[in-house]
Amino acid sequence: MTPRTQSQATPIPQTRQAEIIADLNWTLAHMIDISTSAKQAHWNVHGPNFQGLHDLFDIIVDEARQYSDDVAERAVAIGGTAHGTIQDATKNSTLDPFPTDERNWQPLVKAMHGRLTAMSARLHDLIHATEDDLNTQDLYISIQRTIDKRAWMLEAHLHE
Repeated sequence: MTPRTQSQATPIPQTRQAEIIADLNWTLAHMIDISTSAKQAHWNVHGPNFQGLHDLFDIIVDEARQYSDDVAERAVAIGGTAHGTIQDATKNSTLDPFPTDERNWQPLVKAMHGRLTAMSARLHDLIHATEDDLNTQDLYISIQRTIDKRAWMLEAHLHE
């Protein structure tokens, strides 16, 4: 993929631009995966804390969808193409498969918590790797902050 012209005041060198766009598309695939997994959990969760988890999973869906949009728009703004189809997400996500036949709240919370903490760890690396692109770095910091908060909230459900 050859990056196109960027629409920003401080251009990124073309070699870095391609790397950053690839990382943004990786992030986009994972945000789509997290969004659809959280919706799966939202639809199927059962247990004594149903309402709280049902609502929390939907919050995660909404945030992941918003970040998907932000990440995709960033990739395009710096000259790339956003790869945000379900096929792209399926092909590019490195997260473990989400339990689709599960209804019990504990395995669903554990699975979603694991996805969020894995994503946070990778975002940590991406934050440090984008010190030459502060706009993308800022986006990654925002995503990580939100994901860490939701992971903490899910973990609180696991400590009875």
